Amino acid sequence: MSAFGGDPAGRYLDIVVRLLPAARHEWGCAMRAELATIDRSAERWHFALGCTRAALLQTVKAQRAWRPVGVAAAVGLVLAGEIALSSMIGQIIPGVLVLILLVWLGGRPGFFGPVRAERAAQVVRVSGYTLMGLGLLILAVGDSTAKFLQPGPKPPMFVFLLTLYAGVFLATTTGRAGFGGPGLGAGTCAGLVAGLASFVVMPFERIGPPLAAGLPWHGSWLALVIIGAPAAAAVWTTGRTGRGDQGIMAALCAGAFAALLVALLGLSAIALFPDRIPDIVGPVMVPGTSAAQRQAADATEAADPYIGLLLFGALLAVILWVMARPPSRVGVRSVLLALVGIPPVALGLSARHFPGATGLAVATAMVVLIALAMAGRDPVAFR
Repeated sequence: MSAFGGDPAGRYLDIVVRLLPAARHEWGCAMRAELATIDRSAERWHFALGCTRAALLQTVKAQRAWRPVGVAAAVGLVLAGEIALSSMIGQIIPGVLVLILLVWLGGRPGFFGPVRAERAAQVVRVSGYTLMGLGLLILAVGDSTAKFLQPGPKPPMFVFLLTLYAGVFLATTTGRAGFGGPGLGAGTCAGLVAGLASFVVMPFERIGPPLAAGLPWHGSWLALVIIGAPAAAAVWTTGRTGRGDQGIMAALCAGAFAALLVALLGLSAIALFPDRIPDIVGPVMVPGTSAAQRQAADATEAADPYIGLLLFGALLAVILWVMARPPSRVGVRSVLLALVGIPPVALGLSARHFPGATGLAVATAMVVLIALAMAGRDPVAFR
């Protein structure tokens, strides 16, 4: 019997081989040669269909290797669309649409979902949705802050950072992520404590007296709380899980959550209490400037530290995602940690007028170095 095209099974396999990519052509020729040694029609069809199945499985495996690239491209496309749409119609509608998209993706198997069946992961995920929604709502209703969400030539920083936060909250609470419930719970609680303490000791709306001015010793002892809460979360998580990488992720979670909380509290104060905004730009304003223009400029200046903290926390969240992402090659994780660890350290060092910026930069650098030292240990997926 002819090896090629002598019967339906031979012609069928010949078509399959012609459709194979060039890298698989030699394998296809070997399969056609082996088919030539089979005489019975039923066995020839069985062999031809088996070759088809093997070819399809190899194609699927090859496509899986490109899945991370496809996910990255899709995320980049969504963010690019969000930025472009925000520059035309403002940040509120794109922010709401992206939040709806994240909620939908969070319920489907993939990079953002579904959530793990444990309380800590579910609470953190719901918190991510809630904080993003509240952030958009608070800024939208405040006369002094609504301009931050209006269309314009500047990048839509606020909604972009909130989207990044929400995406990390989802990615680190899936069943594939390597950040467990003990670290999530400890990091979130520590972030709540450190965030409240940080907001109290910071100059209120940039130049106003801090809220801690009326506390004993002007609240200077709260610095121990700000530093100690993330450290305590790291130590407790390490002892509970027996894994140092879980402790590092708990500290990163605490830092990111604290920065987000301070930023939202500060921006909320500007939005809800515009009469409490101090006169920051008065000495440098041109004579004759209207009161509305001065108040808008003061609101912008007062919001700067909180926007900076929002950016810093988002960068910490990215480091957390790199550590918690599904196991990959050690070299890849080390390179990613080195790349994403530089921006928050550089931001902290550059913010010379921000209280405690140098300490934040040093602490972040230490965490990144420890994370790099632990990069050889693959995180455990918590189901």
